[in-house]
Amino acid sequence: MRGSISGVLALVVVASMVLPGSGQTPAAQTSPAAISKPVPLARLPYIAEFKMLRTQTLANETAITHETTVITARDSQGRHMTATTIIPTSAAQRATTHFQVFDPVAHLTFNWSFPGREATVMAIPFSGAISQGCGVMSAGISYASAKTTVEDLGTMAILGVEAQGSRTTTTIPLHPIEKHKKHKPQERTDELVSTAELWSAIAPGLTGLVVREVNVDMQSVKSSKELVKFSQGEPDAVVFRPPTGYEIVNREVNVDPCTSFEGMEPSAAPNLVLPRSPEK
Repeated sequence: MRGSISGVLALVVVASMVLPGSGQTPAAQTSPAAISKPVPLARLPYIAEFKMLRTQTLANETAITHETTVITARDSQGRHMTATTIIPTSAAQRATTHFQVFDPVAHLTFNWSFPGREATVMAIPFSGAISQGCGVMSAGISYASAKTTVEDLGTMAILGVEAQGSRTTTTIPLHPIEKHKKHKPQERTDELVSTAELWSAIAPGLTGLVVREVNVDMQSVKSSKELVKFSQGEPDAVVFRPPTGYEIVNREVNVDPCTSFEGMEPSAAPNLVLPRSPEK
């Protein structure tokens, strides 16, 4: 099943596009304000394949490992496709690949699975809809006694991609609960430790590309993500659309200004009423 992942992506590449060419946003008129804006850094298009592992060691020292393959493609316009396949743990199971496409040019997102027959399309909320009351919500638990250190790991080339590495270590000391004020708690040195190692591409055109990630949480669960294949160049445009024969289902946009996508220029939204594929 491992060798079939690239075949799944190839199937999408050779498939014809379902969506018509109409409905594209007309070219905007050049204005003095637009001319004065800084020119954004050019994006380097690429296709990358990652191997992800998650290993959990049980109390009886039995290790359970789950493997996932992720293929990403990005073009110079900012379109981004992610294909995620969880590798079956037995021959009786069948692998399913889940596709997600983010298209800032058409202001659309697509989701579908292979094998499957249906794809969901949804409009991307514009950044202008963000209200002043929206803030950044932090996730996770904060410990007052936690100690965090960051180590610079330098630079390293991974499959030809120059990357900068760092390791963040978080240590939380464990203190015994005092059952009675007359009894002094016994000194203990137990602590919980987690580490997060991250290697990110240095090239400005590859901003946001993480080529290696190794995390060990406080329950000693190890997860890793490693770049195993990488090629630069424009991906075929059809990888950013569902394959031929899939029924396109419009999903109503949940207008939540706090979850709008940042960094997008307001423009006329395309027609979202897409024709359904004929019944077979």
